[in-house]
Amino acid sequence: MNSQEINEVAIMFGHLIRSQMSIAQRRLEEEGLCRAQPGIVHALSQCEGSTQVELAQKLGVTAATISAMLKRMERDEVIERRRSEADQRVTHVYLTEKGKGQAKIVNEIFKELNLRSFGNFSKEELEQTRAIFSKLIANFSD
Repeated sequence: MNSQEINEVAIMFGHLIRSQMSIAQRRLEEEGLCRAQPGIVHALSQCEGSTQVELAQKLGVTAATISAMLKRMERDEVIERRRSEADQRVTHVYLTEKGKGQAKIVNEIFKELNLRSFGNFSKEELEQTRAIFSKLIANFSD
C-alpha cells in the first residue's frame, strides 16, 4: 500500500469516528445526558460497585478526572459512593435509581449505534473487522 492509499483509508476512518460521535452526542443530548456521563453509567451498569480507580482504568482517564466527574454525578443523584467495609480507604461507586434509568437509555443508544455500524455485516465481515481492529489496537499499544 502506498502513502496515498493509507491516507485515504485514514480519512475514511476519521470520518466514521466523527459521524458515530456526532450521532451519539445528538442522541445523548436528546435524552438530557451530558457528554461525560454515558461512559461511567455504562461501566457501572456492567460492573456495579467498581472503585474510582477501576472506573478510571476502564475509561482511560485519570483518577482526578473520574473524581471530578463522579462529584457532579453524585450532586445530580446519578451515583452514590460508599466506603468499603473491608478497607475504609476504598470507595465503591453505585448507580442510584435515577442512574439505573439513565443506564437503560445509554445502553439502548449504544445498541442502536452498534446495529447502525455493524448490523448489516456478515459473520465473515465481522470477523475481518475484529481482526483489523485488533491490529489497529496493537499498533498503538506500548
